[in-house]
Parts: sequence; structure tokens; C-alpha cells
Amino acid sequence: MELVQPDLSVVVVILLVWSLYFILKRSFFNPINKILEDRDAAIRGAQREANQKLGEFEEKSGIYQDHLNAARQEIYRQQETLRSEALKQRADIVSKGRQEAEGLVQSTRDELQNQVASAKKDLESDLNNIADGIVKAILR
Repeated sequence: MELVQPDLSVVVVILLVWSLYFILKRSFFNPINKILEDRDAAIRGAQREANQKLGEFEEKSGIYQDHLNAARQEIYRQQETLRSEALKQRADIVSKGRQEAEGLVQSTRDELQNQVASAKKDLESDLNNIADGIVKAILR
């Protein structure tokens, strides 16, 4: 078996491949890798900033919700106070109205009793006059 002797063309091809590799690496792959690294760094920075903004938003949203809940509680407390005052005023008005109505009913009863008593007196005097008239008419 014979050994194959490499000739000069193999060395030239190897040198051309190595030189092409270094040329492509320097002029093509390194700029593309730099662009990809820059893009990746920009994406990571944007994600970091977005996460930071999201954290700030959640914090401010929590504070807003706390203030909103406190305001609601205050409004509910004020509503309850106003409702209890309105119920008290209503009870006072109803009580005064009831007292006035009872007073009016009592005064009307008293007046009615006075009128009944006056009517009885008038009827008795009229009855006596009519009875005297009937007696006189019969006796005549």
C-alpha cells in the first residue's frame, strides 16, 4: 500500500479555508453577534424596566385601593350617621304629629261633648216648650 503524499494544493486549500474563516468571522459573524448581543441587552433592559414599572404600578394601585376603601368606609359611616339622624328626626316628627293629633282629637271630643250638652239643654227646653204647647192644645 502506498502512502499518499500531500501536495501543495492541499496546503493552499487549508490556508484559503482558514483565511476565509477569519475574514468572515471578522467582517460578518462578529458584527452579527454584536447586533444580536445588543438586541438581547436592549430586550433585557426593556423587560427589566417594564417589570420595574409594573412593580411601581402595583404599589400605587395598592395605595389607591387603600385610599378608595378608606373613602368608602368614611362615606358609609357618614351615610349611617345621616340615616340615624333622619330616623331620629322622623321619629320626632311622628311623635309631634301624634301628640298634635291626640290634642286635636281631645279638643274635638271636648267641643263635641260641649255641643252635645248644649244640644241636650236646647232639646230639653224645646221639649218643655213643645210639651207645654201640646198640653195647652189639648186643654183648649
